Amino acid sequence: METSSDAPVIIVREHTRVTSGPEVQQKIIHACRALASILRGTLGPRGLDKGLYKSNGEFAVTSDGARIINDLLIKNPGAKLLVSLGKSQESVIGDGVTSTVLFAGALLDEASRLLRTGVNPLVIVDGYQAALSHALTHLDELEITVAGDDRDLLTQVACTSLSGRVAAAESEMFSTMIVDALDTVTQQQGDSIRCEAEDVLFDKAEEGALSDSRLIRGVIWKKRIPLARMAGERTDVRIAVLHADLKPADLRRDAEIEFSEVSAYEEFIAVQEQAREQLAESLLASGADLFCCSGEVDRSVLHKLAAADALVIADLDEQQLRQVAQASGANVVEHITDLGKDDLGRAASVNAESRQETDEVQDRIIIDGCEGPLVTCSIAGTASVEEVIRGLYDALRATSLTIREGAALTGAGSAHMAASLSVIEAAEAVGDRTRLGIEAFSRALEVIPWTLASNAGADALDALLELRASQRKAGPATGIRADGTVGDVSDVLEPAQSIIHSLATATETACSLLRCDQVISARGD
Repeated sequence: METSSDAPVIIVREHTRVTSGPEVQQKIIHACRALASILRGTLGPRGLDKGLYKSNGEFAVTSDGARIINDLLIKNPGAKLLVSLGKSQESVIGDGVTSTVLFAGALLDEASRLLRTGVNPLVIVDGYQAALSHALTHLDELEITVAGDDRDLLTQVACTSLSGRVAAAESEMFSTMIVDALDTVTQQQGDSIRCEAEDVLFDKAEEGALSDSRLIRGVIWKKRIPLARMAGERTDVRIAVLHADLKPADLRRDAEIEFSEVSAYEEFIAVQEQAREQLAESLLASGADLFCCSGEVDRSVLHKLAAADALVIADLDEQQLRQVAQASGANVVEHITDLGKDDLGRAASVNAESRQETDEVQDRIIIDGCEGPLVTCSIAGTASVEEVIRGLYDALRATSLTIREGAALTGAGSAHMAASLSVIEAAEAVGDRTRLGIEAFSRALEVIPWTLASNAGADALDALLELRASQRKAGPATGIRADGTVGDVSDVLEPAQSIIHSLATATETACSLLRCDQVISARGD
């Protein structure tokens, strides 16, 4: 029996929508262009903020590209890839999210023009990949070597990252703070350098002005001081770090004890009190003035330690114990009976600030003047402190990356324009259609200086034309200055790896989207 070859074969659900051909690419490109346009106005020192009103009712004002894309509810699959691109830049580099998304959007925008003229998307992909390889080679030649102890260049990197995040008056102060912090935590480990942003902590002082912010060589905790008389400042403090309870070990558990005489009960109590006395004496015999522990503290032991002018901070988690040990040079002791003088760390001062007791406000313990590789940036002020800290952390990561990699590139659109000019020159030697993709890549690179000039209030086209001519005459250190004019930007430095990673991942994402010729939606939208 023969079956009809014309009978329909159903392989997907009826409500599944399949979009194919040029329509797919144009739809994706349109969504990516829309996402890029949201971020465009935030780029550079003259970029503006975005007001984010989230679904939970929270309202925030920010210019941080990473936060903006994280809070957006994206539906389009292409735009979701751009969000993933931005998150990748944030995760690996810590800065440059906005410029990365803008460049990816520009690549897709240029591709859209070529697609409408009938150019095969794979030709564009080949051109983009060839152009990327040439651009990275050229940028490698332009890298500026930055030594780990070159404070001037590192301060410029930090200041560049902070541009547009904090006021110019505080930018120099915070840049110096970041360099000082990293100088403290940087360690030579064999042939490599350990310089991690995670070794720099941040604390909200919740008082004063931003100019009152300071660097603490140690840690700051918001914890209740167990006894009022323990408050106050101490100098030349020896610190014990205990991952244990400060109380005698229980002799019995779940036991029922009967006493035939009162004297027997009193003797039992006396034995327990003697155990507490011995414990307190052994703790004090170690020479410690500050006891940091993770568990509970026996009240009798607590009072005996307080009588000796010692400070006790309890209920600390493992991370807090590790941080104070790292800062002070103490060893984390698992059993209180093992505590010895060699396990103690040191701090120049410990200030236990007693605050009015409320449900939210806690006392502050400031451990300062430590010699270990861990510091805390105490950020003062009451307005937009979280955004300031976010900007400082991005600058911190950018600067630490520069220390580890030892290389920087001039920013302000100068590196992008230098790469663009080099790529367009290389395109002259290409005699097939791949040249179209290479030239498109070169134009896409110009989106960064174009946007910087536009956000600064200058005529973007005039600035771009002037920048092209100036770079050919004065060299690659010419870019868009904060006021929108074209000039020397040798003091504007970014981590070389930040720009390289941005160009590479943005190109990869754009090429992935251009290879997509069909979108299948199981939801039917």
